[in-house]
Amino acid sequence: MYLKHIVKYYKDLIRLKFNSDGNSRFGEQILQNIKRGIYVDIGCYHPVKESHTAILYKNGWSGVNLDISKDTIEMFNIFRPRDTNLNIGLSTKNGFQDAYFERNISTVSSLDKDYLKKIGRKNKIIKSIPVITLSKLREEYELKNIDFLKIDCENIDESIIMQTDLSVLDCNFLSVELLPQTQFGWENYRLPEKNIDEYCKDYFLKSKMFKKLSSKFRFFSNYEYSFLLKKIN
Repeated sequence: MYLKHIVKYYKDLIRLKFNSDGNSRFGEQILQNIKRGIYVDIGCYHPVKESHTAILYKNGWSGVNLDISKDTIEMFNIFRPRDTNLNIGLSTKNGFQDAYFERNISTVSSLDKDYLKKIGRKNKIIKSIPVITLSKLREEYELKNIDFLKIDCENIDESIIMQTDLSVLDCNFLSVELLPQTQFGWENYRLPEKNIDEYCKDYFLKSKMFKKLSSKFRFFSNYEYSFLLKKIN
């Protein structure tokens, strides 16, 4: 089992031309403000590939990683030994919930049974997994101070944010995802070919999600439909 994950990790690393920083845009910006800290990466997917926390880990950070994929968490246990890695889903309730997968490790696995269909994929694997609220997660793992909280739950981020108290979302930097399809509709939707970051920033700043968060956070930057917010001091 472990050999399978080691082989996959190094295959992915070769595809990335041995860049182990992951998606470093947010991480580099955070490092300019906080040299070493604690992160919570919800929807962590991969220790390096598309990871906003890979560069932070390389710079001495550590934290908690959650993913609904057991294979993902087994990979994190191998390559992120300083971290606490949990095969749990973030939800608006505690207990168990069905999770939907196109394959065992995927960027589009979700607790939303309709999400894969909406993006033209198929639910090939369905598993019942434990789920937890952010409030319970912080309580159980004594996460009193979080420097970077990343929430990427594939189409349920907005419902989680809107149903979570701002005090529970407290952190120095917060990354959330808000898909344009949820704002403009799923039918025949396509991103513009140019100025994607500005396009996404524009609809995000008008969203009800940002309206809620803006009393505690200010917009800092974005990478397409992933948004980095900084706590207002």
